[in-house]
Amino acid sequence: MPPTPQNSAPDPKGSADVSTSPALSWPRVAKTTAYVSAVFCLLIPLLLAVNHFHSLAHDSLNSPALTELKLALARNPRDEALKKQIRALDQELREIQVWHVAMGTRGAWLFLGSALLFLSTFKYATQLKRLPRPDKTQKSAEDEVRETAQVQWAVLGAMAVVGGAAWMLAANGETQLKASAPNPSGGAPLPVAAAAPVAPTTPFPTPEEIKSNWPRFRGPDGLGLSAYTNLPTAWNTNTGEGILWKVEVPISGPNSPILWGNRLFLTGANSKKREIYCYDALSGKLLWQKAVVSGAAPNAEAPNVVEDSGTFAPSTAATDGRRIYAIFATGDVAAFDFAGNQVWSRYLGPLDNSYGHASSLVQHQNRLLVQLDQGTGKDGKSKLLALDALTGQTAWESPARPVPNSWSTPIVIHAANKDQIITCGNPWVIAYDAANGSELWRAKVLYGEVTPSPVFANGLVYTVMDGEKLSAIKPDGSGDVTKTHVAWSAEDGLPDITSPVGDGQRIFLITTSGLLTCYNAPDGKKVWEKELELGFHSSPSIAGERLYLWGDKGMGLVLAAAGEFKELARSDLGEPILSSPAFADGRIYIRGKKNLFCLGNKGK
Repeated sequence: MPPTPQNSAPDPKGSADVSTSPALSWPRVAKTTAYVSAVFCLLIPLLLAVNHFHSLAHDSLNSPALTELKLALARNPRDEALKKQIRALDQELREIQVWHVAMGTRGAWLFLGSALLFLSTFKYATQLKRLPRPDKTQKSAEDEVRETAQVQWAVLGAMAVVGGAAWMLAANGETQLKASAPNPSGGAPLPVAAAAPVAPTTPFPTPEEIKSNWPRFRGPDGLGLSAYTNLPTAWNTNTGEGILWKVEVPISGPNSPILWGNRLFLTGANSKKREIYCYDALSGKLLWQKAVVSGAAPNAEAPNVVEDSGTFAPSTAATDGRRIYAIFATGDVAAFDFAGNQVWSRYLGPLDNSYGHASSLVQHQNRLLVQLDQGTGKDGKSKLLALDALTGQTAWESPARPVPNSWSTPIVIHAANKDQIITCGNPWVIAYDAANGSELWRAKVLYGEVTPSPVFANGLVYTVMDGEKLSAIKPDGSGDVTKTHVAWSAEDGLPDITSPVGDGQRIFLITTSGLLTCYNAPDGKKVWEKELELGFHSSPSIAGERLYLWGDKGMGLVLAAAGEFKELARSDLGEPILSSPAFADGRIYIRGKKNLFCLGNKGK
């Protein structure tokens, strides 16, 4: 409340009035400030909305002009002028996007400040009662001008204070957010990744980009080989040693993590919903969680799946650093950008598969490859699809594959001057031309319910299936090469689920019952075997001179990838492991039945 004015005698000149004293002008200041701040509260949301729509119009990930340029580059990959144009436009769009984000943040703070100012001044103005005037003398024009100026300066000063404070808060808030983030497993804050990956300037990733990331099931080229060797060899769930963070995944499943930059992706599903999860790979923070709406009829029956197969999301997703692609046992396949916006979706079902679809996706250049094996092999249902990664439309479709339902994931190799897609299904290994889906060669070397995926090393394609053989195939033939291009075969230690891994010198196999076998890669000679007395569904991986294995109950083993058996370390994660790991610089990501773990040496 303003101070109570003292009674005084009238001015002999009649030019002054006690009501014009500074103390009695503040109610008007409060009332006018409330009006002005209310206008700000109404105006700022409109400006924020305009800023948002302008931001969307300059989104480099969804720019029609940039997309057209990238498609043109895909048709003319050596056009240097086009590359320069793409880089310039991408840089311009990203700079505009950064400006819009900053304006949006500051506008939000300014709105908050205006709202607080309105609430405080409105309350003051409405509750303050003006005391009665001791006389009815009119204020002079000079007094009116002085009071009006006082009100104006007070309002302008208040708004300047609010605006300045809001701007400082916004800048400080952005700095603090970039400085650190909480560690979900406790301890010191972990560094935060950038708000979004830098927009790529090419329509699909280079071989160097692929090698430095983990973009699909079993990493670059699907071989289970890590480009990094500075990896942890021990961890402890009781003390937290070697565990940088762990987070619970909303829906469990055996699909494996994939990684691009500091973005890590998983999928989860049950009979009612299908979801994609994006995590900050450095901190473990769940950045977004998006649902994929099924294209099946509302009353369609859920596919027949086996609990051990991971129910409705056994397939590992794939990424090209531009979008994330996921497929589910229902036959739904979808693409999202890195911000969590759905780009496209398709329904490929219902699928005729006795255990549910489990083949993982493969991204090659601007194509998404789907091995869709189902039925009996004689009904024409099995096929290999190549979808346009940008639109989801069918780029090409192979002739009907003469194989029944299978669960193997294809790989893409470069051999005989062609990019070849290698697929496995009973009884054929079939290679397709990645350019158009035409068949290049086939070998009759498989049997039964084919689940292990092929690998490529030392110039040979290696395939395996329990009940048949481990086969090494030369990929430069045509037609049926069963009798001419099988370099060697072996029959011991054959897995029925896990895939082999090779480093060019040796091939390692692990069975579900725990028998580990090492073969010489060039000639197929068995080097050694060891019974590990653990169950395995996770496929083996190699990082430098170390072999990594995870048992069904969570025991991780680090062995020497050498010509003799040597165990280096073993550590228990304490929960079942059915997935295969993803490797990054100094870190290993592994999904358990409940949690996603990031393993690494703290402080490095």
